[in-house]
Amino acid sequence: RAHSGEWSGHKLHEAAVALAIPAFRRHFAGWRPLSEPERSAPLLRRWESALCGGGAGGVAAGAAEQAFCALLYAVVLPPLRSALANEWRAADAISATALLSVWRPLLPAALFGEVLAGQVLPRLVGEVGAWAPSLGADSAPLHASLRPWERLLPPPGLQPLFPAIRQKLLVAIGAWNAAADDDDDGGGGGG
Repeated sequence: RAHSGEWSGHKLHEAAVALAIPAFRRHFAGWRPLSEPERSAPLLRRWESALCGGGAGGVAAGAAEQAFCALLYAVVLPPLRSALANEWRAADAISATALLSVWRPLLPAALFGEVLAGQVLPRLVGEVGAWAPSLGADSAPLHASLRPWERLLPPPGLQPLFPAIRQKLLVAIGAWNAAADDDDDGGGGGG
């Protein structure tokens, strides 16, 4: 960026973001994140490059990154959080993972982690809690809801869900074994 000293000295990155937020809010009005995951991501990549890219580093770069983070926090996170909280069904991992895959490179790690911890993980825990393993073809496989998240979740990933899954499987196997034993004991009779 040319004249990074002037940008930093006059805090022009903060002024640019403050002036841009109302226009971005209008631009993002009506955004359906789950059905339009890439909307405006290229525009925000250009803003990130203009504000943060090629800077002198140090305090100036930190202030520019903080200003860009404020822009994301004000205009991207509210509709993204709302979509994950109100529209997304945990059984449909594809739409949410597509959305977060697009925005992950733009969101600072702290904001991305906040979205995962606040919107995604509680829904995945709920999905595991509602899951009832069965041998019937009518039950949806749990891995279809969970596996797509492996590449997006930071360590420990899905591991916190494993004890509940293991417990449900043990209960289901016990029930299946008991049913099989009942069939063996009561269904015989021929000879």
